[in-house]
Amino acid sequence: MKIHKIHIVNLRNHADNLIELSPSTNIIHGSNGSGKTTILESVALASHSKSFQPTDDKNLIRWAENRYFVNVFADYDMDIAYEISINYNRGSRKQINSSKGENLYPKDIIGEMPIVILTPDYKAITFGSPQDRRQFIDTVLSQASKYYVDAILKQKKYLKHRNAILGQFAREHRIDEKLLATATDFFISYSSDVIYKRFQFINEFIPFFKQSYAEITDSAELVELKYKPDSIEFNQFSKMEKSEISEQLVKASKNLYQNELRRGTTLFGPQKDDIDIFINQGLAKDAASQGQHKSLLISLKFAEFEFLKTVVRETPIILLDDIFSELDAARSQKVLELLLTKNAQTLITVTEPDKFLNWQKDKSNFKIISLSEGRIVT
Repeated sequence: MKIHKIHIVNLRNHADNLIELSPSTNIIHGSNGSGKTTILESVALASHSKSFQPTDDKNLIRWAENRYFVNVFADYDMDIAYEISINYNRGSRKQINSSKGENLYPKDIIGEMPIVILTPDYKAITFGSPQDRRQFIDTVLSQASKYYVDAILKQKKYLKHRNAILGQFAREHRIDEKLLATATDFFISYSSDVIYKRFQFINEFIPFFKQSYAEITDSAELVELKYKPDSIEFNQFSKMEKSEISEQLVKASKNLYQNELRRGTTLFGPQKDDIDIFINQGLAKDAASQGQHKSLLISLKFAEFEFLKTVVRETPIILLDDIFSELDAARSQKVLELLLTKNAQTLITVTEPDKFLNWQKDKSNFKIISLSEGRIVT
């Protein structure tokens, strides 16, 4: 997929900008606070209906304004036009219209414009909390499977419902057993779907990850991923049916019931899953060097690109937000060389474009976009 142009109105410090993009590599540069990352956020909004930064929509609105608007014009790989607009008025429901329909919900657009995002904050994937790794899985799988989007949304809905019932008992020592049983049945059903899809995903994703790591490092280091579903015993490399997952979750719900009543919350399910990342048979979060952590993260993101391209049959757009400030010259050069082999549209934010361009012999594929205080500088 390739974006032709982006129209941004009142998004952070962008008042009204129409930005035309190259179908290959776009270098967005400016000082800190100039609005570089906001351009990447506008693409994320068009893809996921939300920023990749931890913020609310109301905080994306330009100061003293009441709304923001993003309009993206793109083409699929098969040269079919795709347009999407995101219009948010403070205090109102976000309005999403696209070539696929009007008054859409966020879940309706996920996967239509596949993107791969890498920022320095994503380093938590390799050595942060289980939540960071679950979020990584959910982001990739949601773009690849509408079924997964529906399952994870409903799993979270019934988790919230179940926790409300358990929390009421912890506070008031009374409970509606039938209501809890119904919520538990739905929670287990959708949790089984989520775990099953994650199980499939990891097995399909591992070869892409290993290949990407070998390309990034040019080394013989061994890397591996292991899915760790909560309350489920299984062999990662053998076939597992959803019925088996459901049976184990039912068993967990019975075993943990009294503890859940005391603590007022759900103590089992995919909201507690994790992934172990190994390097040379050791846990990366314990054994990997800083350089290896960076290589692992970049490899996961290149693997995400290849996985989505294969499964969705559409070339994802790559968004790199200030990552080269975190990499040494050799690793930066390697990343750029690999990017150019992907034939993907890439948006890269940098503060020093000259240093960046010096790493490349052929500069013909690069478009430079200069920003100052939210304005395009020509």
